[in-house]
Amino acid sequence: MKKLLALILSTIFSTALFSTTALGHGGSHHPISPEKAQIVATKLANQFTTLDPGLGFGKLPQSWLDLPATQASTHKSGKGYYIIKLDNKTEKKSLYVLMAISGEVYDANFSGDFKGLK
Repeated sequence: MKKLLALILSTIFSTALFSTTALGHGGSHHPISPEKAQIVATKLANQFTTLDPGLGFGKLPQSWLDLPATQASTHKSGKGYYIIKLDNKTEKKSLYVLMAISGEVYDANFSGDFKGLK
């Protein structure tokens, strides 16, 4: 149930982030670049400073709000997904965001391990 809630919340976040992109592209699910995925992940971390995403870590501290995009990198990619790593030097932590190559966000954690990925 917790994972379902997390998936729903993540979908809501990604939908909000891509509402203008979807309108500009006719609502299609074309792949986004790794660089665009990094931007999406950074914006998501910003949103997690005001909302508890229900992923077990609560709201993120305010230091995630002003995280520069240069702190984002593609940690791993596979068939149909990206894992974006966001390094927060202030917190000495990294947030990992799992998303589809279409930009839909599935999960986030501090370990970078997501069960079921190949």
